[in-house]
Amino acid sequence: MGRFGRLAAAGLLPLRADEHGQCLVLFEGSSADDLDDILCPPAAWAIDLDSSSPDRGLDRLPARLLVRAATTTTVRHDVVSVVVAALRQRLPRAGMIEDDIRLTLQEAVSNAVMHGNLSLDGRLRGSREGLSKFTQTMQNRLADSRFGHRPVTIALDWNQTHLVIRVEDRGRGFQPPAISLPVEPKACSGRGIGQIRALCERVLFTDRGRRITMRFRLPAPQPTT
Repeated sequence: MGRFGRLAAAGLLPLRADEHGQCLVLFEGSSADDLDDILCPPAAWAIDLDSSSPDRGLDRLPARLLVRAATTTTVRHDVVSVVVAALRQRLPRAGMIEDDIRLTLQEAVSNAVMHGNLSLDGRLRGSREGLSKFTQTMQNRLADSRFGHRPVTIALDWNQTHLVIRVEDRGRGFQPPAISLPVEPKACSGRGIGQIRALCERVLFTDRGRRITMRFRLPAPQPTT
């Protein structure tokens, strides 16, 4: 049991309900040793107070599960694993497509961090000198509150047949390709979107590329015996 689990057991988890009755946990990613159980019930949403404007736009993201974490928190912690574990706990049959969910979510979150909030050019990684510059720029921007405190938001919703995952950043946005074009195996950028489109039933970019919506068809419930 992690720190959040111990707080919950002691009745000290910093929970509050929003105007829709959604149960939130508020945390500070910069001081958290682990985030493994920030979404332990009854918490369904987790908001990192280190994020800039942590409550902005939440009304546009209907979700049964949601995490909004600062870029620095997302880099430091395995937020994707936290979300996938919370989903599996609430929707066990999603475990049958867990590998696809995890891979697409990792790609989408990585893009939101690197190319979105940190505004890094993935093409730099094509050479040794470029990789060094890429790494140094990333460290500098993580240390700069104008970049490091930008939030990454992961919102999940589902019904009987489909799971929808939205990942949102606050970067400059981009123009995604209209179709999945072939990408060279050694390319330093562009492969992630192709992988996401290959694994999802539907992919949609909105807000000038700052939000990706990924839809999965859920496996049919197993018959009870």
